[in-house]
Amino acid sequence: MKIINSQNILLIRVIGLFTVMTIFAVIDGFGKEQPIAQSMADTARELIASIDHKKKAELVYVFKNSSRENWHFFPNWSGRKGIPLSQFSNKQKGFIRELLHLLLTSEAFQEQENVRLIHGLRKDFKDPNNPMKLYYLSIFGSPSTSTNWGWRFEGHHLSLNCTLVNGKILSVTPSFWGASPVRANNLDDREIELFVEEQVVCLSLVESLTESQRQKGELNRSKGPQAKPKIFREDFQNDSGLYFSELKSKQQELLRRLIFTFAQKYRPEILEEVDQRKPIIDAETIRFSYRLNSERYISYFRILSKEYLIEYDNQGGNHIHAAWRDFDGDFGRDLIKEHKSKENHH
Repeated sequence: MKIINSQNILLIRVIGLFTVMTIFAVIDGFGKEQPIAQSMADTARELIASIDHKKKAELVYVFKNSSRENWHFFPNWSGRKGIPLSQFSNKQKGFIRELLHLLLTSEAFQEQENVRLIHGLRKDFKDPNNPMKLYYLSIFGSPSTSTNWGWRFEGHHLSLNCTLVNGKILSVTPSFWGASPVRANNLDDREIELFVEEQVVCLSLVESLTESQRQKGELNRSKGPQAKPKIFREDFQNDSGLYFSELKSKQQELLRRLIFTFAQKYRPEILEEVDQRKPIIDAETIRFSYRLNSERYISYFRILSKEYLIEYDNQGGNHIHAAWRDFDGDFGRDLIKEHKSKENHH
């Protein structure tokens, strides 16, 4: 198994959240002509309009459909709704790519491409049932800038959930990314490697801990991210962990970087909106815990705060599951509740 030397890699991320946003805004070059929410609604409507009437029922569901909150990262999961990429035309796939570009940074867009590619390398790419083509898009509600609606792009080791409340405010959790294997050679015999920074930064952080810090932060057991519709704070409140304030300044910087590897997959405009509602870095409540494998790689880590849960699981060394969850806000639950409360007072 290939182990990454944490001392021999350039710093990839910039620590400050808003500095990160500025850099990605320049790199991505996203046009400012109209807000992301408007562009998403327009793109989704164009896609729906291009779908055969008989197929629309497989793509579009009412917003309150219970399947909106049922997600999974298993391949061929029986509960998965939507239409797979294999059944869309090239023009329709262009609309889907546009939705993904509106949601993700260019770097994260390529990452989801690589997640799918790694699974696709197992079979003939010309096969309509190649695993790379078995990622499903589903839309919930009627896309507009004045209604609640959302969409999901999901398949093996990937679940991207985007909810728009009142057509404008975005929620992007649950956010699940994984891969098995983590490393592979593509058709040009060039190596693809995913989760490089996650592995490097978490190992750097753990190796920097003192003995007393390790005793506080190390876990005896773990089970990795679970594909549940809702997660509960109570399930983690008694867990051990190192508080942010118990870390030295350089360790705090490493932990910030680790959090940003999850959060900054999303466009800077979206990330800024999320951070203004609920700070992504909550120094008062963040706790870090981990498990170190005997082969000197991190087999699991958890970053827990009042609002968020980040989990990373790498039990086999080459099979990773990673997720970012919002206790109250997965699928936009808290935003929807707030929106209904405001409507009731008018």
